[in-house]
Amino acid sequence: MPKQDFSDYEKRLSIDHEQRCRTVLSAHFVWKVCKIRKCSRDRTCTGPMLISAHQDRKVRVQREIGLSGHACASLPACIAKAREAAFRDFEDIMEDFQRYRIDHPEVRLPKFDRCLKGRQPRRDTANP
Repeated sequence: MPKQDFSDYEKRLSIDHEQRCRTVLSAHFVWKVCKIRKCSRDRTCTGPMLISAHQDRKVRVQREIGLSGHACASLPACIAKAREAAFRDFEDIMEDFQRYRIDHPEVRLPKFDRCLKGRQPRRDTANP
């Protein structure tokens, strides 16, 4: 039996995972305490996604079903570097959010592009 190509499926899983993480962090105002200046300026979670040891269990599960595990290996930097207790709180909130998404499938998640909100010139200055 030929090996299945999961690249498109894994790409979609990765995008969904990132959107869920960033939505939860932005909704809970983590950007107020996040050490990444870009998140504070944008007032939403737009920091880098880092591979985290917190996700080892989920990566192992994905590998057991034949995926590479890259789809869920990353977390936003503030959570990837967080202590175990803070990560457990984040996981609980993520589970509640997943239940909400299942109950309300019409809800669309925002796209979290790195934006330039914090870098726009002040309105009272002349543009040279």
